[in-house]
Amino acid sequence: MILPNNRGMFLEELINYTINDYRKRNLAIIYKRPVEIIPVVKNGNHISKAYFKEKSTCDYYGLYQGTYLEFETKETNQTKFNLNSLKQHQFKQLELVNLHKGISFIIVYFRYYDRYFLLPYHALNNWIVMNTTKQIPLQYFEDKGYELSISYPSLLDFIHILNRLISYI
Repeated sequence: MILPNNRGMFLEELINYTINDYRKRNLAIIYKRPVEIIPVVKNGNHISKAYFKEKSTCDYYGLYQGTYLEFETKETNQTKFNLNSLKQHQFKQLELVNLHKGISFIIVYFRYYDRYFLLPYHALNNWIVMNTTKQIPLQYFEDKGYELSISYPSLLDFIHILNRLISYI
C-alpha cells in the first residue's frame, strides 16, 4: 500500500484499507462517498481546474449490524483539533444521523503525536455546547473519545467501538 503525503490522504488510505477489509470479512458495509466535480479545464483524462458540484455530506457512510453510520475523517499537524476544519454542513449531517438513531462520529489523526482518535457525535457536540474555543485539545479526545491503533488485518480497526456506540442509541 502506498501512503500518500497529501494533506488528509494518509488517514483516508488507512480507512479505505480498513473498510475494504470489513467488507471482505462481512463485518460491515462502509463506503467512501465519491466527490462530484464539474471539470472546467480538461486536457484528455487530465483535469486541471474543477469545482465541486454541491456540498458533500461526510466522507464515509454505511451499515453496521443493521444500524446506519456516517463519519468524517480529519488530519491535523497541530497539537489541538481545530473545529474550523469540520464544515458546518458536515456537522449538521452528523447531527441528523444521530437524531435518526444512527451512529455518527469523526476520526482524527494527530500527526504531531502520531495518534488516532474516534470521537462520537455526542462528545463532539458537548464540546461545542460547553466551550467557546474552536480548538479541541488532545486531552479531550483522550477523555471522551477512543484511541485507535494500527493493527492487522484491518489497519485502523474501529469496529469494536461501533458496538459501544450502538449502546448509546
